[in-house]
Amino acid sequence: MTAFTLRKKLFNLRELVLLQKICATNEGADILREAISVFAGNGVMEEFSSLPKIFRDVVVNEQWERHRNFLLTQIYRDIQRVSGWYSPAAFVASVLDGASQKEIKKFNEQLEDLLQRPVIGEVGEASIDAAIEWDPFLHFLF
Repeated sequence: MTAFTLRKKLFNLRELVLLQKICATNEGADILREAISVFAGNGVMEEFSSLPKIFRDVVVNEQWERHRNFLLTQIYRDIQRVSGWYSPAAFVASVLDGASQKEIKKFNEQLEDLLQRPVIGEVGEASIDAAIEWDPFLHFLF
């Protein structure tokens, strides 16, 4: 494996870890809400269930691992930062290795569009719209 290939693999790993943190805490909270609702009133009573404590731990973990907006912004900056030596299209193709060419093309087009729009910087209607699209894009990519 060349140093350049290793560099790309390490970049993929970094971005996938950041995505995992976002998705795991988000899905964890959703699953726990559903589990608590199964037990109705007992689901919120710590004398009956450990679910309330686990739910609090998920919320704390989300903050501990950095807030999702911070992580989303970091991924955006990372992809832009390396685009000179690792194109967004190559990144998508690499992390979606084994997916259909149609799926890879769809994600490439979405990523290219989002990278052309101001997700960070001055706050305005365009940046807010792009940021709103950035979150679900990364969730589906993961």
